[in-house]
Amino acid sequence: MKKLLLSAIVGSVMAMPSIASANSADGVGVAVNYGLISGPEFEMTYPINDLFQVRGALSTGVDLSESTNDTDVAYDVKSDGGIHRLSVDYHPFAGSFFMSAGYAFNGFKLKANGTGTDVTVGNDDITGTVNINGAIEWDSAPMLSLGWGHSPAVGWGAMFEVGAIFTGAPDVALSGTLDGSEDATLNAALADEETKLKNDVGDYDFLPILQAGVTYRF
Repeated sequence: MKKLLLSAIVGSVMAMPSIASANSADGVGVAVNYGLISGPEFEMTYPINDLFQVRGALSTGVDLSESTNDTDVAYDVKSDGGIHRLSVDYHPFAGSFFMSAGYAFNGFKLKANGTGTDVTVGNDDITGTVNINGAIEWDSAPMLSLGWGHSPAVGWGAMFEVGAIFTGAPDVALSGTLDGSEDATLNAALADEETKLKNDVGDYDFLPILQAGVTYRF
């Protein structure tokens, strides 16, 4: 899938010079957006012509934080990292509607820190104070989306975009200490839990793109 998407992106870029002479647009566009996963985002677009534009986006990442006490271990879960993107937008009607293909440089992850005393980890009862660190990370990957906005016309506008980043299954890592030191029984229990968690999240093999914002074309 990733190879096919990358081939499509490269093909689109290679085709641009042959059509750039027709009604070539000029004027860089900028946008300020907010995304479901990417959080606050700044974008710039450069029009090759009325049909194709190159777009780059930088994001700070969404600020997610949650605490849970549903198990023997009290967890603090936080998000970290942004998602930066480079894409080619195709405006088939030389207007606001676009279809986009590109690549997302992903730094987004979920991190969890937990502490508990005399807890059960997997099928093992652990006596003492347990500290557990966990992380779920998604790879950088190709992306596809469609939306409305970034019109070639000069002036203010709005934009909306929906799509997906095809990351594949996320990476999961768990580690921990017992009374401040490593423990073989705890490590084995965490390894079992890590395998179970990988199976649980294995179907979440993409990150959604859902964002809206304000644009301006110079």
